[in-house]
Amino acid sequence: MPQDTGYVLDVPYPHHFQRESTPLWLSFVATALGVAAPDITRPYSWCELGCGQGLGAALNAAANPLGRFVAVDFNPRHIAHGRGLAQAAGLDNLEFVEADFASLARTAEAQEGQHDFIVLGGVYSWISASEREALQRCVRHWLKPGGILYLGYMCQPGMAFLSALQRFLRCHGDSMPGNSPARLQAGLGLLERMAQGGAGFFREQPAAVSYLAAGRREDPRQLAHELLNAHWESLHVADVMAALGACGCEYLGSATPLENIDALSLPGNLLPLLQELRTLAERETFKDLARNQSERRDLYQRGVRRLDEQAHRQALLEQVLTALPGAPQGGGIDFDTRIGPVQGQAGLFGPLLETLAAGPCSFAELARLPGLQGQTGLISPALQMLAWAGHLHPLLSGEVAVERCRSLNRVLCEGALQGIHYGHLAAPSLGSAVAADRLQMVALRIVLEYPGIAGRLLHETVRTLLADAGGVVETDLERRLQDFEAVVLPRWRQMGMLDA
Repeated sequence: MPQDTGYVLDVPYPHHFQRESTPLWLSFVATALGVAAPDITRPYSWCELGCGQGLGAALNAAANPLGRFVAVDFNPRHIAHGRGLAQAAGLDNLEFVEADFASLARTAEAQEGQHDFIVLGGVYSWISASEREALQRCVRHWLKPGGILYLGYMCQPGMAFLSALQRFLRCHGDSMPGNSPARLQAGLGLLERMAQGGAGFFREQPAAVSYLAAGRREDPRQLAHELLNAHWESLHVADVMAALGACGCEYLGSATPLENIDALSLPGNLLPLLQELRTLAERETFKDLARNQSERRDLYQRGVRRLDEQAHRQALLEQVLTALPGAPQGGGIDFDTRIGPVQGQAGLFGPLLETLAAGPCSFAELARLPGLQGQTGLISPALQMLAWAGHLHPLLSGEVAVERCRSLNRVLCEGALQGIHYGHLAAPSLGSAVAADRLQMVALRIVLEYPGIAGRLLHETVRTLLADAGGVVETDLERRLQDFEAVVLPRWRQMGMLDA
C-alpha cells in the first residue's frame, strides 16, 4: 500500500488477535457448516494480509507446528516488531513480508496455489477500491482449491451512520496539531458537544450517540486506525460476494457461529420471510437488515467441498472440545445476541457444561450422555453457541507445540512487565490463544520460571515485580491472584501452557 494514501502511520496498530483467524477455528466452523476444510493434521500454509504488528501470526505459528505462516504488512514498523517476536520466540515456521497490496498482487500472479488459508481480518473496509481489487487478485491466485478465505469487514446497514462521522473526523483532524489519537479525541469531543446541543443528525441516528460513548472506552490508537484513514467504507455483502465469486470463491457462512443459526440470530417472525428468498446474496442481505449488522466475518472457499450426510456426521463425532476458564459448570445459560437475550435450556446445555467442566470430551462421548438422548441433532448448534460465547473451544489433534508456545509466552509476559499490552497467550492444545491481562501474564512468567511456586510466595513475587516495573498495583490483587490460581491456572495447565 503506497504511503501517500492517507493510511494512519504515526502510531502503530495495537496488538490484536482474532480467534476466527486460526486454522482450527476455521475448520471447526466449516465442519459445522458441512464443508471439508483443508486437512490441518498434515503440513499446510496460512497467510495473513494486513498483519499489523504480527501478534496474531506469532500466536498462530507458535500453536500450530504443522503450518507454514506468512504475514504481510506494508508498514515497516509493524514488520520489524513481528520479526522481533518471531526471532525471540524461535518461530521458524513464520515469515514476515513487507509489501503493499499492489506489488503483492503482481507477485501472486506468478505463484499459483500457495495457501490453504488466507486471512483478512481488519483491512478490507479501510483501503481504496483499487487496493481491494489487488487483494482480490492475491486471493484469486494464491488460495488453493479447497482453501478457505476469512474476510472481516464493516457492512451495511449497521455501519451506514458512521460514514458522515468518519468524514468529519478526518477533515477536522487534518486541521488539528498532534498525533492521530490526539486529533481523534479532539474531534470526538466536538461531536459529543454537537450531540448534546441537539444536532439533527444525532436526533435521527441514536446509534451514533452510542458509538461516541463507546469510543471513549476504546484504545485511542485502535480508534485512530479505524476512523482517520483516507479510505473508509461499509460494504454491502452482495457486492463482496460478487467480487469474490469472480475470484472463484463461494460464500460458506460466518466465522461467527451464532450467525449460522438462523433460529437464534434472527427475529423469529422474520424466518418465514427468509424462506421466500431464493438467492444466497439476497438471503444474506436480508439477514444483515434483520440484525442491523455492522460487521461481518465471512468464510469463503475456492471450490466448495460439501460433505455428504455420513461424512458430515463422522467429522462432527471426531471433534474434541474443552471448557475455557470461567465457563459455567452446568444448568441453563443466557446468551446475549444482537436480537436480544436467548435462553439456552438447562436440559440441553446443563449436561454439556457439566461434562466439559470435568475435562475435554469428544462430540461422540457427549452424544452418548444419558441426559442428551433424543437431542443429538441439537448438540452441534449448542456447542457452536458455547464456542461463540467463549465458554469452550475445539482441541487440536496430533502434534501439540508445548515448548514453542511457552517460548513465545515468555516473550509476551516479559513484554507485559515492560508495559506492552499483548492481551493474549499461546495455548498449545487449542492451536490458538487465550485472553490474558497484565496481572495474569506476570503471574505466568513467575510460574514458568519457578514451577512449584504458589500461594503467598507467588502473590508477593507478583506484587514486587509489578512495583519494580512501575505499574499500579491493584487494590484487589490478592483476590485476583486467588482466582488466577483456583480457576485460570488449572485450565491453562490442561491446555499445555504449563506442566500438569
